[in-house]
Amino acid sequence: MSLSVKYNDVELNQYIHVLKGFTPRMGADWQPQVLENSGKTKGSGFQYTTYKSKSIEMPFSIEGDIETSYDMLEKILNVESPKPLVFSCTPEKMYYAIPSGTLNMEEVSYYGEGTITWIIPDGVAHSAAEKSFTAAENADGILEATIINNGTEEVPVSYNITQNHENGFLGIVSEYGAIQLGKIDEVDAVPAQKSEVLFRCDSADEFLSVFTVGEGIFDKNQNYGRDGTFGSVSLNGRQWLALNSVGTGSSWHGAIAKKDLPADSSGVTGAKNFTCQYTMWFETGKVPQTGAIEVVIGDSVGKQLASMHIVKSSTNSNICSAVFQVGSVEKGRVKYEPGYWSYTAKGGVIKIVKTGERFEFHFNGKKYSYSDSSLKDKEAYSVSVSEIQYSNRGKGNLVTHMYFGYLYFQKDNVEYLKDIPNRYPEDSVVYVDGEAGKVYVDGIPSQQDEVKGSKYFKVPPGETKVQFYYSDFSDPPPTAEARIREAFL
Repeated sequence: MSLSVKYNDVELNQYIHVLKGFTPRMGADWQPQVLENSGKTKGSGFQYTTYKSKSIEMPFSIEGDIETSYDMLEKILNVESPKPLVFSCTPEKMYYAIPSGTLNMEEVSYYGEGTITWIIPDGVAHSAAEKSFTAAENADGILEATIINNGTEEVPVSYNITQNHENGFLGIVSEYGAIQLGKIDEVDAVPAQKSEVLFRCDSADEFLSVFTVGEGIFDKNQNYGRDGTFGSVSLNGRQWLALNSVGTGSSWHGAIAKKDLPADSSGVTGAKNFTCQYTMWFETGKVPQTGAIEVVIGDSVGKQLASMHIVKSSTNSNICSAVFQVGSVEKGRVKYEPGYWSYTAKGGVIKIVKTGERFEFHFNGKKYSYSDSSLKDKEAYSVSVSEIQYSNRGKGNLVTHMYFGYLYFQKDNVEYLKDIPNRYPEDSVVYVDGEAGKVYVDGIPSQQDEVKGSKYFKVPPGETKVQFYYSDFSDPPPTAEARIREAFL
């Protein structure tokens, strides 16, 4: 039975058969470096040793329609950078390989033989699956993960850190280096009460108990129908707020609910600077489906201060728009296809942030910023959520998944964003790409969080303990996970 070979996720055995006797197990190409001694001194001085790229020659045969198979093989091998190469004799490992040289063949009638030379630039095989290690408190109360590298080479480490409380600082430390994100002294410099979560809803039941159904503000203060009803849907371990009935109306209509902001701990109502974060699931099942879902921040007189909504009104194309509004003016619009692979499928994290005259909308890994000096001192007094359908389209033509997951509203009482004490809000996710040396917060590149001198270290074969540090006020602590992909010579 021929050895199975996959390259760039394509099964090559559709077109060729690897000849018997071939093995991909090629040792490292060691390159020791020595320093020649001068004079009459015997021998040489050892400097260091390393290994170079690896070359694997794979003999193969083609039978039958040789021309078609040969053309397909050339097409598959026509790549611009190394791609995953997997052999069935070692399915748990993969090489990042690129073909080298010409694909010469000897052909007789309906049978041909040739050789593919694979170049492995980094000289190692990588585990096909990542290994993850979750941190837990050690005997000293320090959050610690023990990474076990069963490979033969040191490898980079990536981290996924979910905040279970507001947090201003993250430290990742091992004997091989340390990474620091944020500022250790943020808690001392800014009182914790300067940023305060005024309310939070984590399920449909909490939305319906905290918000007043039937009241609220639509975008641009539209007078849409509001006689629809909310309900709940349980999916992916969460109870989502859904549109139960769409109601009636000649234009957009559905269900709406409003939450007036409570006073903060000092008894003051209204928020000039704030962060409203929520998850929204917006995913179509069929092209003709329509619907809209939105969050509107209202001011003291019931007018729109800021809003973000996703709307799909087309019945002949599967394209929707994420719309950002400041005051009642549209500032930006992002069009995308709301399929099962989209950012809003199964719930994307969205933020509406106001700091003085600056408004920010965080969506799909990007941050969209706008300014309006006339709204610098305008305060938020309410949050409205709505889910609506158009005209007589009915629930049968509603977007398949159109829900709210969680929502919280945080009041920030400082003027500038850099002075906000809690850099990482609750539920935010910090991802550290150890191989690329990059930092992401909720999918947004955040290299500015990295403190100068941080070292993205690798872990050698064996056990390595990695400790995680965070702000004193972050209780409960973050959930930290370390991930590696083992490598083998």
